[in-house]
Amino acid sequence: MKEELSEETALQEQQELLENSLPAAFSAYEMALDEGMAEPVVFLLDCEDEIGGEIARSWLGSETVDDAIEQRKLQEEVEGGETTVFAHAFPTSKCREEVPAIFPYIEAVFFEALPCESLLVIVVTCGGASALTVPFSAHDGA
Repeated sequence: MKEELSEETALQEQQELLENSLPAAFSAYEMALDEGMAEPVVFLLDCEDEIGGEIARSWLGSETVDDAIEQRKLQEEVEGGETTVFAHAFPTSKCREEVPAIFPYIEAVFFEALPCESLLVIVVTCGGASALTVPFSAHDGA
């Protein structure tokens, strides 16, 4: 088990995970829009984190997550790679109802207007979650 990180260190690691996973975040967002979802919020889960892994397993099943982690570890030997991530989008309305039970400290973000031309990403790693915004312009570099 990882040692307890400071809030600042955890936030920095959450930001880095998002920066390293921008293609997955934008892909989940675009898929949600293609399916007609209004106001998608992207969840980016670190499947190797205790909380992120628990959430991923509840959505995908333990076998799927364990297989993905094993595959990533095999690729790590060749290509490198930090962790196993899963990205999926949900409507803001669903997030308002369900997320506060797990992460009450980010509840307010679902009731605020997003900055123009950006998407909201909930990054779950380091034993917690952060609500981060990503400008659409970052897609060009993703």
